[in-house]
Amino acid sequence: MRSSLMITAAIVTAMAASTASAQTLKLGFMAPLSGPSATAGQEMKRGLDIALEKFNNRIGGLETKVVIADDKGQPDNAAQEITRLIDREHVDVLSGLGLTNVMLAVTAPAVKANVIVLASHAGTGNYAGKGCNPNIFLTGFLNDIFGITMGDWLNKRGIKRLYIMGLDFQAGWDIYDSLQSTYKGQVVGKALTPFTQVDFAPELAQVRAVKPDALFAFYFGASGVAFPKQYAQSGLKDQVPLYSVMAMSNSMLIRGQGDAGYGVISNSVWNAQIGNPSNKDFVTRFRAKYGREPTSYSSMMFDSMLLLDAALRTGVDPANRAALRNAIKTVKFPSIRGDVHFAPNQVLQQGMVIQESMKDANGQFMLKPLGTVTAPIDKYAKDCNMK
Repeated sequence: MRSSLMITAAIVTAMAASTASAQTLKLGFMAPLSGPSATAGQEMKRGLDIALEKFNNRIGGLETKVVIADDKGQPDNAAQEITRLIDREHVDVLSGLGLTNVMLAVTAPAVKANVIVLASHAGTGNYAGKGCNPNIFLTGFLNDIFGITMGDWLNKRGIKRLYIMGLDFQAGWDIYDSLQSTYKGQVVGKALTPFTQVDFAPELAQVRAVKPDALFAFYFGASGVAFPKQYAQSGLKDQVPLYSVMAMSNSMLIRGQGDAGYGVISNSVWNAQIGNPSNKDFVTRFRAKYGREPTSYSSMMFDSMLLLDAALRTGVDPANRAALRNAIKTVKFPSIRGDVHFAPNQVLQQGMVIQESMKDANGQFMLKPLGTVTAPIDKYAKDCNMK
């Protein structure tokens, strides 16, 4: 009898182990892999690829099936792709999301289908306050923190008259509005441009005419290459210092920007010089594979996968959404950013780096940290009643 019980127990244990090993993570990845913002989406994909290599295609120790979706930077296309990811591919988790307008188009159907959303680069406040949801995690940042901390930095630098330029879409609006909420000087002009615009001569002529103390610009992708070059060619580079955010000042765009991309002061939630073991490992892996420093796009995507890996290694089944949500929210993971944690509205809380683009001793591009600032608690959190 005892022998029979032991055999039965062994069979049950073996079956449980077999079931666990048979679990598969179905990971959706959506980003603008083509179109005006393709450089950003392709860089996010590189961050994902580095993570998959690190974990041998087994995030959380589970066989991982990645389903790629190119949103082309267009909400309509994103809506079609999220339908495919949900209805045909049955993904457990949706990751990536490089543009705020795309995120706004896909989160409702994802949440309705009980898919967990890890937004590594779209940081709209729509999901930090009244629109917060247990299935939505802003693992990268909240857009507002760039404007808030840059406004404070400009005040400290004694900038009295500021001109603002940038892309005309939700993330930009968040940044410009939050910058003006902390900047104490005078905004002497503002010019917002569409994604397709790459000729900025009229706007730069206006900047020259009003003679500001500084210019703040938010561009990335094709416009992120074109704008600094035209800013330098106009002669403004030697007259009006340029401030921006991490999206416009990075190792990817500098190849197209050339010398025009140096000397830009920006703020970021990550920097390659952060000295913790996770970041050193990531930067080493990325340099070995791509021959340059990573960017915020690749780093935030990689960090999101570190989080997901740590959550799954607690033993939760990705099919058990409630357990997976709780693990993501509470697990301690080795973030490349250092000490981070989720606020009750599931926005990742972290510090910020002020940095300047320059050449290192070997003539290679680097972002030299000038200082760190504490990102404020977001203004939306008080309106989040997470259920």
